[in-house]
Amino acid sequence: MTAALLVAGGFEAGSSLAHAINTVKMAEGFARLGHRVVIGCVSPPDGRCEEAALNEVYGISSPVTWLQTSARFRGRPVGHRWAFALPTLAGGLRRGARMVFARNYVLPYLSARLGLPTMVESHAHPDNEDPDFLALLGATNRPALRGLVTISPVLAESYVGKGALAGKIIVEPDAVDERLFRRPPRLPADPLACWPRPRVVYTGHLYPYKGTDAMLAAAARLPHVGFHLVGGLPSDRERLAAQIAKMGLQNVVLHGQVPHRAVPAYLWHADVLLLPPSAHHPSAAWTSPVKLGEYMMAETPVVASDIPALRHWLDDEMVRFAAPDDGADLARAISSVLDAPARANSPTVAALARAEDWTYRRRAERILRHCNLPIPSPP
Repeated sequence: MTAALLVAGGFEAGSSLAHAINTVKMAEGFARLGHRVVIGCVSPPDGRCEEAALNEVYGISSPVTWLQTSARFRGRPVGHRWAFALPTLAGGLRRGARMVFARNYVLPYLSARLGLPTMVESHAHPDNEDPDFLALLGATNRPALRGLVTISPVLAESYVGKGALAGKIIVEPDAVDERLFRRPPRLPADPLACWPRPRVVYTGHLYPYKGTDAMLAAAARLPHVGFHLVGGLPSDRERLAAQIAKMGLQNVVLHGQVPHRAVPAYLWHADVLLLPPSAHHPSAAWTSPVKLGEYMMAETPVVASDIPALRHWLDDEMVRFAAPDDGADLARAISSVLDAPARANSPTVAALARAEDWTYRRRAERILRHCNLPIPSPP
């Protein structure tokens, strides 16, 4: 049996949270490079998911093996710390894992101490003083911990300030699965067919700092435009539904959560895609949303908040920027795209070129090269 790469994160199998998608898709990126990959996660409380079902949920088409740690240990939820890390690492070793890539604090700390070549990814906030996180940063001094991946120079600098070795840090944006999100010659059925055009689409969580107030304010100024918000936890959808009713908006539709594999069709059938995070949240300095690469790969014009984190990765040739937390300016930017569709297509070309470099496979390859770890010939 060839040695395996354990890709682990303390997320629940089937989760639609961004860190779960990032971890699973990174696993597939390594698999596409030829690695035999074991994905370590936590089983749902009602029992382990079938591997075929998980591959379907995440749109995985490369061969991977799933390792689901029990959701409870001695009658208590396993969480994502030691009670997850110890059995997951042990299970990975039993399955032949001799390298590790983890979105976790404890497991990569342990694997590095064992001398296993280890890569870790963290998007932890600069003010994070969690003891397990600080221990992980200190472990970058160990030769076995080959690299620490993060999504922003701001985060990288904060990690160095807390003890991480600067030479071990790799700054990479979140990536995109081009096989799912690249626009096909013939589009599939339109999930928005029941609603007239023009249509703008937002996908992802509906926390206030994601720009929901600005989106609703823009919708109030553009009553002829349909606003379709895809995703969000039930509590956030309830909050927004009440806000929509209070504002008397008739042009905003909450679609709820859909499987990750179903998201591309919403992007392809939109006229504009929205990425309006608030400038008032600390993450405005470092965010790299998963949806960014997906939007760009979809070749639909993007309107995005003009915040430092997005400016780091983008320019005016790729997206139409709008002032953050400003519904009026968001409406202006949307209208400028809708009123000049031919001109709006120019940024999509530049955005697609950037997205092609942001695929999970290329991201995985760059990380392996930085860490001086093998890249097998893909099967």
